[in-house]
Amino acid sequence: MQREWLDPYMLDVKAVFESVEERLRQYPDSLAGHALEQLRLLHPVRRNSGHSYIGYITPLWMQHTDGLLPDQAHQLSVACLLHMMYFLNLDDVMDEPTDDAVLKLTLGNLCYVDALRVYSALFESSSDFWNHFRQVLQDWAVSVNGELHADYFQQNPLLIAQKASPSQLGVIGALLLLEQGDRIASVCDALNIVLTTLQMTDDFTDTKQDAEHGNYNSYLSHISAALQQEYPTHPLHESTHHNVFNSTFMNSYADIAQYFHSTLTSSNSGLPQFISLNGYLYNTLVQAVHGMLQHKKRLYRGGFHYWIRESQLETTDKRETDSV
Repeated sequence: MQREWLDPYMLDVKAVFESVEERLRQYPDSLAGHALEQLRLLHPVRRNSGHSYIGYITPLWMQHTDGLLPDQAHQLSVACLLHMMYFLNLDDVMDEPTDDAVLKLTLGNLCYVDALRVYSALFESSSDFWNHFRQVLQDWAVSVNGELHADYFQQNPLLIAQKASPSQLGVIGALLLLEQGDRIASVCDALNIVLTTLQMTDDFTDTKQDAEHGNYNSYLSHISAALQQEYPTHPLHESTHHNVFNSTFMNSYADIAQYFHSTLTSSNSGLPQFISLNGYLYNTLVQAVHGMLQHKKRLYRGGFHYWIRESQLETTDKRETDSV
């Protein structure tokens, strides 16, 4: 099945990654190897690269759908990819500080400086791009700090997209280069729906990890609100833990994503690729919920022997994980 938001643009994506790789090879020896490995893990040809391409692919979409000049599209995509690497390193350190925190922070800053150099080649200092740039980073900063004490998902589910607000820079930059700045607000609103669905899908998958580390998680927020429990709080209330696999909560969580997907498909303000990508993400969430429901049914039906099998599989999985 063709991924309409990715497969037709793969040649452009490969060219962007090659350009970024060339830049990373010029980093000091102590950092270049780590930078190149991070880039390799992000490449969409890898099976487990995730959905991070939303952070850099929008200019490439707009090259084909809106007439953005190829060189501008590629340079803007390069800047977005470098900028994304900066934020991924920063997020890793904030979410789960480890011994390589210094490495990630220093490497991230080199990527940030390189991204600024490319942005500056595309936009003069007087360009409105820099006003948007500051606002986007401010939204990100407020969101990341606010998650420590504010329940954004209950205020408005779309607010959880703000911590991915740097992903807007590709759209904003492309529209300014196309001299269509009047479209920025509406297109970014549509993009925020995609970013929300992406975050909801990731949160459902990362529920256990986020609960352990005290990271904000929209699915845990959804459960806590239904149980009238305070959130965010760490450690979580026991009742929230016990209801993670509650069928009603899983289905109603997916219903929220379905509502926003319907909102996106009924709007003509976004890019066509937004709809196909958001549909894919929504279906991924629905399949994850369905898989969990089927798992519960098997546990209920399988009895003691199925429990033994599950325990054996968990032990095997743990050994494989520990050996990596």
